Amino acid sequence: MWIPTSIGLVIFAFSSGMFTAQIYGVDVDVGKFWRKKIERLAVRYWFLLACVAILLLAEGKTVFHWHSLVHVFGLSGFLNLFGHNASALGAGLWFFTLLLLFYVAYPFLARLAAAGRGDFLYPLVATVVFFWLNDHVVLPFSLWLTALGFILGVFAGMYGTQIPARVSLGLTIVALVVLLASNLVFGFKVANGALVGLACITTNLWLMRARLPQWGILRALAKLENCLLEIFLIHTYLFVHPTGINALDFVITMTLIIVTAWILNILGNKLVQLVFSKPASAGVRVPG
Repeated sequence: MWIPTSIGLVIFAFSSGMFTAQIYGVDVDVGKFWRKKIERLAVRYWFLLACVAILLLAEGKTVFHWHSLVHVFGLSGFLNLFGHNASALGAGLWFFTLLLLFYVAYPFLARLAAAGRGDFLYPLVATVVFFWLNDHVVLPFSLWLTALGFILGVFAGMYGTQIPARVSLGLTIVALVVLLASNLVFGFKVANGALVGLACITTNLWLMRARLPQWGILRALAKLENCLLEIFLIHTYLFVHPTGINALDFVITMTLIIVTAWILNILGNKLVQLVFSKPASAGVRVPG
């Protein structure tokens, strides 16, 4: 599952960078920018951490530890990089830390992208650097490719892409086929990072130009956008194996996660409405 997981993380990061660039552009009012982030993310984030903490305490796990304060401030990624997390909180929260760092860096990235005037040089240099880091500074999570997704998303948000959807989709398929063949047939793993990185980038380029079919199931999935933050924060705590049959347990787990996330999203938005004394948006987005 590490291949689709990596691609999914980069899609999330890329779309966050792209939509941020489209919404805020180059001239960013930093104060207004962060006020919107606090309204959209902070209250719901702390509410979700409190819910997870209650669940963990009920299971008898460690929550009262100073590492939990690190998670409360959204800095879990630094624990992942420089030490062992002694709190039961914090599973998967390295991404939230990276999201905060991206928001801090966004004004600089936006000016850099604008200075490039659509030149391909800056995105190319960033891709080479982060591909190198992905291969030579190995971490137990997809930090480098995800960070690259944010950067490329900003450039894509400002300048779009001229690559036809069929070309980028073809490159994605080729990258994945070569990746699977090299591993399963030849046992060759040296190019794994580059091939996964290529598939991540070309998948996003395809999604920018593709026209997806308007199937009911895709419309239903699109509605989950509202509770992406909830899904992200709670999913690792709700894996269940009631039947011992992997496929069935996966369906049960996903149903549990989605239903729980949907309920928490409704409650979290009501809390946002209460704190800021205004109607909570029905379309609160994590990426923007």
